[in-house]
Amino acid sequence: MGVSDDLTAAAGHVAGLRRAVTALSKELGNTIDVQRLRDDVVRLADDVDLVARGAGVGSQNRAGAPGEIVFITDEEYDPSLWSDAEDEGVGPSRGH
Repeated sequence: MGVSDDLTAAAGHVAGLRRAVTALSKELGNTIDVQRLRDDVVRLADDVDLVARGAGVGSQNRAGAPGEIVFITDEEYDPSLWSDAEDEGVGPSRGH
């Protein structure tokens, strides 16, 4: 197995971990232990990406690489994030 194959396998295993942690989060809730595990999986994905880039394998552009799985939590966003947003096609809120 070459470096590219090994990195592809590692990325696949990390993706499997990510799916398992997502399932655990749904079953166990967003506990501190699940959050830590999720953070560890994100770190592993970043580390595999760093090794791949260092080896000259894969995309040199980290954000939005083709085929990349991006972990997005199901947690609610902070409402203040949307405080000055406009609804598409409706325009700004006029009651404030």
